[in-house]
Amino acid sequence: MRLVSLNFYLVDEPFKQAIVTPKIRLDRRKALIIELITEDGKNVYGECNAFETNWYADTVISDVKEAIEKWFIKIKNKKLCTYQEALHYADMLKDQQDARHTVVMALYQLFHKLPTFRVEYGATVNGMTNQSLQYIKDNRPKRVKVKWSSTIQEDIHGLQSLDYQPLIALDANESLTKPDIAELEKIAESDILYIEEPFKKMDKALIQTVSHLVPVAIDEKATSIQAIEHLVSHYDIKVVVIKPFRLGGMDKAMEVIQYLGGKGIQTVVGGMYEYGLSKYFTALLSSYAPLPGDITPEGYYFERDIVRHGGKLEDGYIKFEPPQMLSRQLKSYE
Repeated sequence: MRLVSLNFYLVDEPFKQAIVTPKIRLDRRKALIIELITEDGKNVYGECNAFETNWYADTVISDVKEAIEKWFIKIKNKKLCTYQEALHYADMLKDQQDARHTVVMALYQLFHKLPTFRVEYGATVNGMTNQSLQYIKDNRPKRVKVKWSSTIQEDIHGLQSLDYQPLIALDANESLTKPDIAELEKIAESDILYIEEPFKKMDKALIQTVSHLVPVAIDEKATSIQAIEHLVSHYDIKVVVIKPFRLGGMDKAMEVIQYLGGKGIQTVVGGMYEYGLSKYFTALLSSYAPLPGDITPEGYYFERDIVRHGGKLEDGYIKFEPPQMLSRQLKSYE
């Protein structure tokens, strides 16, 4: 098998509801899609999770495009006999994680039959309202992640008042201070699954204090395999949120899941406001992790997606079928 052609596309759809973070307001999601074509006419796609600007990470869409263009010049018409051989060529991008992740997503499809599978639904709530409580009640996610706020106790009580009991996780987004520990002591009685990124800086004493109340998870700080290995070795970390685009691809993410499992550390797999192609592979990885991932059903973020079968919600699970690309949604990116 030889790769003979590379195409770039952009997709740019509005969010159903704007994504508001401490750093930015996102009204649309612009994403880069690559298409690799083999000598026998087979085509496969990869979706990049980088953004147009550097609000989230230093690498942006234009950087990924440039890196993959240079990579393809070197590997065009090279013979690829196995997936491992393909990964060897992908390692030429080992210092450009977003680019490698995008390429590996496409290469995986050349050597594997994509399965149909189900994963537990792990919902995230940005501000508890009657509407969000009703959504949770209707869709019954296995895990609900609540963003830390001044109403955190009321938010948790609202979840506990439902006619079923989801697992509850917290996301502090590095916002906690020492005075918040008293609040966390009250919340700890609610049997919280874990709290993500309690502090901006890793303070061993503070992390240990919190971990005696609620298991501590890292997310934003899990920037590489090396960073993860260092943090779990030096701090009382019980959960790691794995995002394959930060680690350089699904193969690297799988290695980390296995490595952490051997140390008794649980994992959660998540993406970054993905379209359906990337979401399928995030969900596929999540099926190997012990805790429900940050996976959304089809239609959650966008009215229109780039794939058919973007994840159907069924009784607290999301069913995924092999994604079928809707090429009409893609615009050529020169």
